Amino acid sequence: MADTLTKTVNIRTSPERVWEYLNDLSKWPEWAIHNVFSASPGPDGYWHMKGPRGTQHVKMMSHKALGILDQEFNDPVEGNWLVPCRVVAGNEGAHFMMSFTKPAEMPEEPFYQAVALIEQEMAKLKEILEDAQS
Repeated sequence: MADTLTKTVNIRTSPERVWEYLNDLSKWPEWAIHNVFSASPGPDGYWHMKGPRGTQHVKMMSHKALGILDQEFNDPVEGNWLVPCRVVAGNEGAHFMMSFTKPAEMPEEPFYQAVALIEQEMAKLKEILEDAQS
């Protein structure tokens, strides 16, 4: 069975605000500081995301009322990923969750290194959204 991990960050702002920010792929270079250097719209709803492994193609499959922000990644080095993501209401704001399943062709060490970087990116997301509240 494939390795799967879910990471969560609690953000002191509304779930709607978190969803709106994350659903705007042009903002990803602001918070996805390790994986996205630039983002530009491409064909068929995909975005070109330039990062350390070249250009990934990302498509958001979102549904605001349900808090869904699922992402389809086509990575030239690490293969294709489906990253289910959710934004849900919490006691003091929103919880943003991302689940990662290791692609079969990806070795374990790079997978766990990538997930560690995602934790740093989620902390950056929290910082941006909470600082904007102040």
